[in-house]
Parts: sequence; structure tokens; C-alpha cells
Amino acid sequence: MTAIPPTICPYCGSKELIRTVPEKDPFNVMVICHSCQRVITPEHDKPHGKTTTAVRTIAEKAIQISLNSGKLHGIKYYYTEVNKLPDTKTTLQQAKDTMESLLQARGLTSAVKKPSRNGCVIALIIILLIIASIIYFYTHR
Repeated sequence: MTAIPPTICPYCGSKELIRTVPEKDPFNVMVICHSCQRVITPEHDKPHGKTTTAVRTIAEKAIQISLNSGKLHGIKYYYTEVNKLPDTKTTLQQAKDTMESLLQARGLTSAVKKPSRNGCVIALIIILLIIASIIYFYTHR
């Protein structure tokens, strides 16, 4: 029994919905709202519980954190907050996959802040200074 896709976005009320078929999982058809760019799942037809709404809210905040601070921080937030909810336990891999699929479905993958490489550069400079100090010590005796 397949669920009938909704005709109105439950988030913003828009009637402009896009039906997509992901390349990696062609059996999992997704419906995305053209206005708010949110994925509409078949569970929207079912009565909502507090847990479903809470997970959705956590996912929205995790996406914002990913955009501002990086994907790692967003995944960490999603993982810790979802595991605080009763009757919802997730693994770190599931949290990572969920965050990546949410970002990809909204087309935000390229907008996520990339990690800084300053730590590696600083470590390399310190190592070079140590090597230069050792060479100077042994050549100027």
C-alpha cells in the first residue's frame, strides 16, 4: 500500500510541490515543496505526535547550525537532541545520513560551511620552526 502524495505543503500551505526520484534510492520517491524547500514525507498524512514534531524541529535547527557552523556541528546537535527524546534512539551514522539527505534534498550541500584548515597550517609552521632551531643550534656551536 503506497501513500498518496500530499497536494498541499503542511509547512507553508503552498500548492507548488515537486516530486523527485533520488538516484541512489529510486524506490524512495520524495515530494519537496517548491516554496519552503522542505521534504514532505508520507507521515504527514498520519496524526502527528509530539515526537515527530520535536524531531522535525531538531532537524530544522540542525540544518541552520550546519549552514552557520559546519556539518559536523549540525550532526552532533541532531544526534544529541534526538537521543534526548523518549522512544527515539539513533546512531551516529543514522544522524549523519539523515543530515546529509536533508541538506541534499534542499540543495544546501554546497552552502554548508567548510571546515577550517588553519590548525594544520599552524602545526606545520611550528614543526618547521623546531627543525630550523635544531639546525641553527648544531651549526652555530
